[in-house]
Amino acid sequence: MNQRLEDYLAYLAGVRSLSPRTAEGYRRDLELFDAFLKGDPLAADVSDVRLFVADLGARGYAPASVNRALASVRGFYRYAAHFGLSESNPAAAVRNLRQPVRVPAFLYAEEADELCAEPMRTNAPWPARDEALLAALYSSGCRVSELAALDLPDLARDLSSAVVRGKGGKERRVFFAKAARAALAAWLAERSSALARRRDRPPRRDALFLSRRGEPLSVRGIQYLVDRHSRATGKPVSPHALRHSFATTLVSRGADVRVVQELLGHSSISTTQRYTHVSEEGLRRTYHQAHPHG
Repeated sequence: MNQRLEDYLAYLAGVRSLSPRTAEGYRRDLELFDAFLKGDPLAADVSDVRLFVADLGARGYAPASVNRALASVRGFYRYAAHFGLSESNPAAAVRNLRQPVRVPAFLYAEEADELCAEPMRTNAPWPARDEALLAALYSSGCRVSELAALDLPDLARDLSSAVVRGKGGKERRVFFAKAARAALAAWLAERSSALARRRDRPPRRDALFLSRRGEPLSVRGIQYLVDRHSRATGKPVSPHALRHSFATTLVSRGADVRVVQELLGHSSISTTQRYTHVSEEGLRRTYHQAHPHG
């Protein structure tokens, strides 16, 4: 890859502190741009960027993938302008491709409540932990990685909130509803008893959620538990669907979209606005189910 692009990727990893997964996404996008240009990206102009977008479309890339690649290219030119390597951003004038609004998978409030109650109802191997985990995900809107990284010192003393670290290491406060606080309190009491029985093998860190072996519960472990319990309810979902469910519930009950944006840790309001479409879809579904002429 062109050295200019490599320098930008090193800047993202070293200065912007992007996660390895996000940095890898930038690399894939810029490798496509580099292969298309076959030259110095600082010599490219707006027509080159437009042709790059057209080339991706002709090769069958979905509009979302093309727009993501274009965003990566824009980011490179912003970096180049900031450090005096370029006087302009040739990607700034290139518009994103239009893409259909996709309604993300989510649960209605009653379905989410049913899922949170599933561990106790079916007598799961560690029901107090699983109920607290599901309730915390739905009540806070955390990403699964944020919940897996949550340690006891991150929790407020009354369990009403916690500080999580999101993308780019940004911190934000998330909140737990009454039912989630009760579930967390029950789990913490059981967690203390479990650790007292394992004094010879303390966990590597003071993680909120632990595995049966007493180790911090991993992202994959949380994904497994959500999948297992949601399948038992007849509507399998991922942990991210609970994040969508959290946002959908707030928007459908009148919460300001910008407040939801802050709670989710979205950098762009446009990312959050899709939940207004989810809310509209829910209203449409309710109408067709309930109205005699629906």
